[in-house]
Amino acid sequence: MKKSLATCGKTVVLIITLLLIQEIQAQTQQEKKDNSNWIDAIASRVTPYGSLRIGAGFAEEGEIGISNNAPRIGIKLKHSLSKNETDNFNVIGGIELGLNLVSRDETVEFAVDPGAGIAQVGDAVFARLGFAGFSYKDFELTFGKQNSVYYQLGANQVDKFSAFGGAAIGVWNISDGGVSGTGRANQLLKLTYTNSGLKIGIQGQARNISVNSKSIDTYGLGASYAIDGFAIGVGYNKVLDGVDNPLPNQAKDGDEAFVTSVSYEKNRLSVAASYANLKQHQKLGDNFYDASGVEFYLGYIFSKNNRWKVATGFNYLSPNDDEGLGDFNTAFIIGEVSYAFKKGSKIFAASKIDQSKNSIGEKRNQSVYGIGVKFDF
Repeated sequence: MKKSLATCGKTVVLIITLLLIQEIQAQTQQEKKDNSNWIDAIASRVTPYGSLRIGAGFAEEGEIGISNNAPRIGIKLKHSLSKNETDNFNVIGGIELGLNLVSRDETVEFAVDPGAGIAQVGDAVFARLGFAGFSYKDFELTFGKQNSVYYQLGANQVDKFSAFGGAAIGVWNISDGGVSGTGRANQLLKLTYTNSGLKIGIQGQARNISVNSKSIDTYGLGASYAIDGFAIGVGYNKVLDGVDNPLPNQAKDGDEAFVTSVSYEKNRLSVAASYANLKQHQKLGDNFYDASGVEFYLGYIFSKNNRWKVATGFNYLSPNDDEGLGDFNTAFIIGEVSYAFKKGSKIFAASKIDQSKNSIGEKRNQSVYGIGVKFDF
């Protein structure tokens, strides 16, 4: 009898143990499922990206250098606020960090934009973009440090070279164009509308450093339209809180910039040109000046596998005659050949034949020749 009771007790304990193990396994699986759902939910809202870019080259007088070419990493966020996704009401945002992978070389430099803002030059990691906002159907309203409508809608059609360029139409007028509002504008409120090939944008900066008690420190307007490979864009930006002798975090009184672009891209051919009229926007030493600039790009994919591409173009910026800068100008020709991998990654060889002059008409910059790599992920 005692043996039967003992056997029965052991059986009950075994059954309870098995049930507990089964319950623990079920809870573990549910936790894994919940964690998986949580991770999947985050992954569905966040898109990471990056671009590693380095160039190595030499200047015509023999200097050799390795330089950053605007490398960056970032994330984009989009989260629906409506249970019915067809309502298309979302929270959006983004963070983009620039990377100083190598020390900057002032003689041999690869960069189609300057990278860091004034206060961050030389930092190993620095903020290129950081914004948040809302989207509803064809509209986006965003706040933060972000690409201006001047660049996004009026100027970026010609921004196609792997290295060099971007010097003649006033996007990156001082550092990254953050203070004036033409580049990666600081403390920006931006509203954009996109429908088919039409894009329209308005913006205003509230930098909280105005000496003129302006609610909006700068404002900008932009529009572009694309159809069947053709595109045209226009951008305008005006400073309202400028001062005569600005500090690095202040804008110049009278700063005003206008840009227009046209491009054609179809099959193997790409052509783009931009023209800018700039008032008190460009800087030479401590002097700001009025100027006009032109940038041109021509590219052609010449291999059957669509990987080899050759491109050429130029940048030309000239002060107005009454600026008292003599023969000073910015003038260079760009040549480039590249081999593309997947997702925009490529290797390239590029040259900048520089004919820029100083105020007395002498050559002021060296020509640069080099190779580089761009790896996107």
